[in-house]
Amino acid sequence: MVKTTEQKIKEKESELSKLKDQLKKEQDTSEWIYIKELGIEIQTKIHHKNKSYDELVEEYGKEYLEKNLPTYAQLQFLRNSKKYMNKLGLEDTWEFVQQEDEISKKNGKVARFYANSDYADLDCCWYSGNSYSDLGVRFCKKLKGKKQ
Repeated sequence: MVKTTEQKIKEKESELSKLKDQLKKEQDTSEWIYIKELGIEIQTKIHHKNKSYDELVEEYGKEYLEKNLPTYAQLQFLRNSKKYMNKLGLEDTWEFVQQEDEISKKNGKVARFYANSDYADLDCCWYSGNSYSDLGVRFCKKLKGKKQ
């Protein structure tokens, strides 16, 4: 079946609307905090709870996630800082982080950071389809020309 020009326009408008929504999410600075010591901005709140990594890939794209998830080292630094720990809720958190274990990454596993009052942990062996009601995501942005 051949699509009419009108149908093609409607499809392109729908795609454009989705891209504009994604751009808005990426550029939202209302809930970000600047971390001078790391040269990054990081979202103050975890969102998209109870979503699997696969669902996040569908919404944001794999490249965006791999580039904009915080690392375990960044979150651990912030958790050890009295200045940032409470502002970011890192005394009780469970969130996706960049997968730094190449073997697990190659096998399709994703990483998560878990912290409570007793300890913090990096778990690199989660399946990308797993979700949990407290597990969410926050993004960080490396600022150009700033220390990382």
